[in-house]
Parts: sequence; C-alpha cells; structure tokens
Amino acid sequence: MPRRAAAQVEEPPERIRWVRFTIWLVAGILLMVTTLFAWQSTEQFLIKDARFRLAESEDYRGRSPNLVVEGIHYASTSQIRHVFAEDFGKSLYLVPIQKRRQELLAIDWVENATVSKVWPNTLRVKVDERTPIAFVRLSAPRREGLTRLALIDMDGYILRPRIAAQFTLPVIAGIRENENIMDRRARVHRVMGMLREIGSLANQISEVNVADPNNLIVAEHIDGRVLNLMLGDDNYTERLQSFVSNYPEIKAKRPDARTLDLRVDGVITAVGSDTGGE
Repeated sequence: MPRRAAAQVEEPPERIRWVRFTIWLVAGILLMVTTLFAWQSTEQFLIKDARFRLAESEDYRGRSPNLVVEGIHYASTSQIRHVFAEDFGKSLYLVPIQKRRQELLAIDWVENATVSKVWPNTLRVKVDERTPIAFVRLSAPRREGLTRLALIDMDGYILRPRIAAQFTLPVIAGIRENENIMDRRARVHRVMGMLREIGSLANQISEVNVADPNNLIVAEHIDGRVLNLMLGDDNYTERLQSFVSNYPEIKAKRPDARTLDLRVDGVITAVGSDTGGE
C-alpha cells in the first residue's frame, strides 16, 4: 500500500501535464510575438530615423560626407562613388555591403575592397589597388589604325590611369584586350620571367612582343638604332650575350639588318637575308 501511494506522487495526472504544456506553449508564443514585434519596431526605427540616413551626394557636389574612401590613388573616385549612388538618401541599415563589395571588385584598378558600416550614418570603404608591372600596347579598332598604351598587372588585368602619373616600366606588345584573362596572365608571366632572367641585359630593351609566347621578340636599342631580336622561349641570357658579343661583326656584315633570329643557340640569322648565320 505505501508503494502504490508513492507511485501516484511520482506520476502527476494526465490533466496536469496538459496544463503545464499549454502554459509553456502560450508563453513561447507570447515570447516569439513580443520578440518579432520588438525586432520589427527596431528595424523600422533604423530605416526611418533621420540619424541613420546617408546624406545625398547631390547636396555636396557629388561627394557625400558619409562615404569615406581610403586607398585610392589611380582608380576613378567617381566610379567608386557611383557604386553607392542608390544608397544615398537611405538608411545605413539598408546598404547591402556584400553586394557593394562585389561591384567594387568589378572596377579595373580594384584588387580587393572592404565595405564597413560605421554607425550611425557612415560608410567606410578601403580599397587595395592593383600594381601595374608594365605598359601594354593595345591594338585599336581597325578604323582608327592606331595603338593605345595602357598598364597591366601581374594577373593580366588592363589598367587605365585616371590621373597623370609617371611609371618607369617595360612595354609589352602582342597582348589583345579581348583575349581570355588567363591567356593575358600567361603572356605577362612569360615576359616578366624573361626580364628577371636576363637582369641588367634588360636595360637596352624598349619593348617585348609576346604575340607568340613561344617566341619572345625584344626591341634592342644598340648603337643608335633598334633591332628586333627573336629569342624563342628559353636560354634568353645566353642568346642575348651572344648577340652583344657578336654585334660588331653583325653590323659590319649586315648594316641593313633589322630583325635577327637568335632561337638556335650559337647561331644568329638575319631574317629575310640571303646570307646564313653570323
């Protein structure tokens, strides 16, 4: 008999369990509704309160005091501001910073970018610009019949300076603006690898043509004239040293030569000439 009474105390009646469940369910629903209402009220406050509004750029001649941009030297500041054009006049809360970052990365000079919200009403943008490593001579449309100079970085991105700036860089020809970015990158790496290999011999080179990456052609300034030297795809240092050593003899025998083929080690040939190796 005592054991049966103890069992009844340990197991509450079914009705009491349902009452407890109902109380907890109602409390949970009330908490969820209260939280949702509080969040909606807070969100509306962040959206509508003037203290969080980004000042419209029109009020400041195209520049908003609430947009702070850092790290810009050569990129277009107007392009940066244009990315955030639709955010001006709205709440800082509504700015989609990840989307804006992706739009910044589409700008040619921007290699990396971070966008931060600084409450109550400021956007801070930090830009890491690409580093140009060479000039690139681009072919213009046929109707123009001209070439254009731009800059290019190690990853093959073509850069156009927006301000006057002086760069002491090699010139690369044979790169097309409409070719695949990976192909441009491979051509740039081939040229820069060659220039690193030849060291001080690069001082007399004014341009490298990489139209055929397996046959680099360098424009060599020597003795007051320019010669085009076909170097192939390896042994650049040895071939250039051979040219320098044999130049007096080449000049004496073929003063009219403008293009020399150095791709066969130990042999220098005047391209298009009737003579053999020098």
